Amino acid sequence: MLKEFLTVTLPTAVAIISGVQGPTPTTPTPSLPSTPPASGSTIFRGNGTIDPAAYLRYVTASDKESISARLGPTFESLNLEVADTRPTNFKPASHECLLSWANRTNPYELGSAGCSPDGDYWSDSGQVAYVPDNAATDPGLDRIQTFAYYDNVFALSPRLDFASGRPHPDPQTDDPNYVSILGHPASQPIAMVRNYGMLQNEALVLYKGGLLGVAGTQTSREGYERPYPGLLFPANKVPTGIAVTSANEFALITIWDTQTQRGQLAVVALEGKYLPFHTWPYMALPNQGSWSDFKLLGYVDLPMAAPSAVAAASNGWWNGPSQTANEVLSQINLADPGVRWGLTSGEYGWSSIVASKGYAIVASKLDNKAVIVDLTPLFGYVRSSYLSSDASFKTTTSTRGDGAGQWPATFTENPQIAPRVVWERSLPAPTAVLAGLRIDRWSPDRHKAYIAQEDGTIHIIDTSSLMARWDWEKNGVLSELGTVKVGRNPVNMAFTRFLEYPLPLIPNGSDGQPRQADPLNNTFYVACRGDREVDAVVTYEGKGQVYRRISDTRMGDPVAVSVASRGYIVTVADFNGRKVISFRVGALSDRHGRWYGCGADGKAGYECTGELSFSGYPIAVNSVNVN
Repeated sequence: MLKEFLTVTLPTAVAIISGVQGPTPTTPTPSLPSTPPASGSTIFRGNGTIDPAAYLRYVTASDKESISARLGPTFESLNLEVADTRPTNFKPASHECLLSWANRTNPYELGSAGCSPDGDYWSDSGQVAYVPDNAATDPGLDRIQTFAYYDNVFALSPRLDFASGRPHPDPQTDDPNYVSILGHPASQPIAMVRNYGMLQNEALVLYKGGLLGVAGTQTSREGYERPYPGLLFPANKVPTGIAVTSANEFALITIWDTQTQRGQLAVVALEGKYLPFHTWPYMALPNQGSWSDFKLLGYVDLPMAAPSAVAAASNGWWNGPSQTANEVLSQINLADPGVRWGLTSGEYGWSSIVASKGYAIVASKLDNKAVIVDLTPLFGYVRSSYLSSDASFKTTTSTRGDGAGQWPATFTENPQIAPRVVWERSLPAPTAVLAGLRIDRWSPDRHKAYIAQEDGTIHIIDTSSLMARWDWEKNGVLSELGTVKVGRNPVNMAFTRFLEYPLPLIPNGSDGQPRQADPLNNTFYVACRGDREVDAVVTYEGKGQVYRRISDTRMGDPVAVSVASRGYIVTVADFNGRKVISFRVGALSDRHGRWYGCGADGKAGYECTGELSFSGYPIAVNSVNVN
């Protein structure tokens, strides 16, 4: 069964510092692919060296065929004349609700008593990025709603989010700041990310042309809170993927350098000071992702030419005011020496907020390689700058800025803070990566990361040496623990967010009852393009198992998966289907105690809740709590 929460609650960490030692860094050097280039690769010559012209063409191509080729084989390309065994799952009927504000619950799918006035409400909205049919007139980013509860009814089908005004295209694509930076509206998104750790109100979006921008929701900032920040990479630094650390401290962006034909990891410090009651205003400290500024700190050279996937994590955690004596972040005054002491040496609810460690995991399908980058030097710099003394705090906050000599320092100004490659592994055609965000205080498991490869093998990596900070956490060597098999060509992974039990592999507790898994560390969904399915995976230590396979005749080309922060809604980007499709995977209850299970009889493992078509080919989807 799934454990239902109408508001998301996450467990609190506990605290005694353990003095864990990190791994020894390695010095990356340029290299040829560790195994022969993947078939169909177009950046390597026959002798394995890089063709600069082909390298440039490959990374800048933005047409549908090129994007599909980068995503790898479809079911049709792997199978000839195979019978279609996919089910057509139950889909609840949609009903009209004339009370609905905008289209929040009009139509709705669940609500046995029908639509009636109610003061209770919550919803999830976000963005879908797609390869547009006509990039001259369509930027390829729309704002959608994935879930809502208003008017005593549940809206489960995906829909354009008219509560924000214009949803197509997303309003931020023609924001004046982005038009000023680019000379035209932002268009053709390459990648985007929203955090499953700290609330991230606004997505970070990479666009063709090298712009890092944001995309919000109806409630992600006040109307007067401007500008929407943007950062433009140099023409030779072409971004391909993006990740964000667990509390929104840093963005990590994979780069192809078209001058040197070398892969890099760009490190961008993030500031999210808007909606000030809910957040800290300090760059590189935990914030709730209503973005106000970015600062590019520099680039980390990678031992690969063509990085194609990235994920990141940090070991700070704040799950709300219940953790900090009912104080929200804005009420935690860093100018107070006693508060700063509590954040470094106090009881666990306080001393667990600001990260001390973290890492990024990067893969290159064309180079047949994956690496892990230790972010600990960077987090140590941030902690010392803000928390070590009155003088340091005052200097840090008074010298904050984007210029030379201003805080935070760049890697050129302070090379000691630069992240370092500490682990490297040759793998055939790695397609996706995932970084575990946290484990529960009573978890029997350890911090882990995952690397998927095109044949459906997922490698389970022990990252405890880069994350553990308390003596109750298991700690080990940075190494592979085991593997688990999923469908072919797993192109995207996302954590399940919600507790689910009992699950296979997870041991019972001392009371004989099933223990909970860690939904931000060892249970996750995998979009398997090669088998037209989304697999739910659980791991324990080095073992893994698929415990649910979502398959449906309506879903033909899954390339990305996202889990809403409410409602047990899993939304899938269907590339060649030109749509997103949503599934419900758990029971819901309304404020009157009525329960709604999945399927026609309420007993199914999942059901289809609806589809939403686009004028193009979706590549990414995500959402966040709106209200």
